[in-house]
Amino acid sequence: MNDSLLILFVKHPVPGQVKTRLAADTNTETALSVYNALLEYTETCVREVPVKKRVAYGNFIPETDFWQEKGYERSMQSGDTLGKRMSNAISEAQKEGYSKVVLIGSDCAELSPKILTEAFENLQKHSVVIGPAGDGGYYLIGMSGYFPFIFENKDWSTDSVLPSTLSDLKKHNISFKLLPELNDIDTLEDLILSRNTDFSMRFIRKK
Repeated sequence: MNDSLLILFVKHPVPGQVKTRLAADTNTETALSVYNALLEYTETCVREVPVKKRVAYGNFIPETDFWQEKGYERSMQSGDTLGKRMSNAISEAQKEGYSKVVLIGSDCAELSPKILTEAFENLQKHSVVIGPAGDGGYYLIGMSGYFPFIFENKDWSTDSVLPSTLSDLKKHNISFKLLPELNDIDTLEDLILSRNTDFSMRFIRKK
């Protein structure tokens, strides 16, 4: 799928700068370990999807890391809000000629190659595809067009994001498809309740 691009929003893992809510529940070391494990888990999911991939950093691009070592294209996010950063990333990709663009974060231990593949397949029939997160946001958004209003006037990191986004899509009569609901890991409770027990028990047993 040369017309398709999968963008991964990540941070380079720096102690105290990643999974801060989880760190508040546990400690900085545990939060960093969980985030590193999430990055590795995410990579195992995306590597199997037959599309172009781009890793977009939110803090800085390190001289070398495991994304670089595995040959992933790397870039910086641009924009002063999460909405602006997502909007700019999708817009830039489409200007480069990608007709189907899917964007994910690195917080979901329930993600799978199957869900990512379904996202691109659904963009053949729908303009937008969304992976709802249990906290009222979303773990994935994809577009076969560019609809910047989706990223405007949102209270990011609140449970109003998904309902507001769906309302905007319906208001503008944009065809969309919802994927299965999954849960991100932002807090200790999220980690405990994760349906990927193989992942979560690696850290819960240590407490």
